[in-house]
Amino acid sequence: MIASVVGNHVEVNIVQVAACSECKARSLCASSERKEKIIDVYEEDAASRHQVGERVKVCGTLSMGKQAVRLAFGIPLVVIAVWMLVAMVVLKLSELMSVGILAVVLALYFYILYLNRDRLAKHFAFWIEKETD
Repeated sequence: MIASVVGNHVEVNIVQVAACSECKARSLCASSERKEKIIDVYEEDAASRHQVGERVKVCGTLSMGKQAVRLAFGIPLVVIAVWMLVAMVVLKLSELMSVGILAVVLALYFYILYLNRDRLAKHFAFWIEKETD
């Protein structure tokens, strides 16, 4: 559902639910959860095409999803595997030292991603489609 429209910027409120949220026993289970999130969408002439409260679908491409998984999980996994192999076998560092350095390297990696968030946002552009009932 559209939360706000200002110029070309549309904020869409989505509800993320766990896979088991439709289960009949969800009231007895601790794993059924709901989270509300805001997705920013930029569209030309959005103010004239959309209105607050309108139900819409937020769309993206499959390649965007693959790239996001690669950046968030794939690269860090490779870094972990390679670093631990090099640190433990080649450099003969202790486990504690290896993991400590790895934590710093991963923190630095995610900080660099954070600093490049505006540039990455251009590659992860969503669009809106009107929801048909």
